[in-house]
Amino acid sequence: MRSVVLTISLCLLGGCATVSMVPGEVTVLSGLSHNQSVLRKVSGEYCDEAVKSGWVQASGGLAGLADTLINGRDSTVEDYASRIGADKNAPSLVLSRISADAQSARSGLANVSNEANVILRSPESDAASRTDVMSYERALVRAQMAYRNFQSALSTVAARDDMDMDTAPIDAELADFADTIDAARKTADGLADKYASLNSKSS
Repeated sequence: MRSVVLTISLCLLGGCATVSMVPGEVTVLSGLSHNQSVLRKVSGEYCDEAVKSGWVQASGGLAGLADTLINGRDSTVEDYASRIGADKNAPSLVLSRISADAQSARSGLANVSNEANVILRSPESDAASRTDVMSYERALVRAQMAYRNFQSALSTVAARDDMDMDTAPIDAELADFADTIDAARKTADGLADKYASLNSKSS
């Protein structure tokens, strides 16, 4: 995935943006800085919530997240399914939990993406910082891992002999989450391109 690869690459790059001190530009730049700090804050909060809510487990930093996503070395899938009792609790309770978690994960990612799009749409040449790109992509990777865990838990409960409920509503909720993730991936690629362009011009 291009955004994940770019994130890892960005760890090795040094940003060299300059800030104009022209009085007429102070307000605009201050507002932009605020948006950047907001993106970092909401991205971090989303990652924390993903772990706290049990959608994913904490891992060894960004490299660990990327390795898990790309290579599939993921111990969180069964942990989430086990945490909600996908193999033993009443199917109605399991499906309700998956639906609630998927809704929360989707809504949270959408909120983070809104802040990312503020920066992406900014006309300022230094709108995207390395930290912003990395923070947003961490949130995106968490969302992708959560999606995989939700899908796995749904498969577990759907395969049970006592399963007698229609999973169509949950399938639809997960499809909406997948769409939100796809949109976030495009935004992440846009931010990475914007930062790469800035870094190229500043080199």
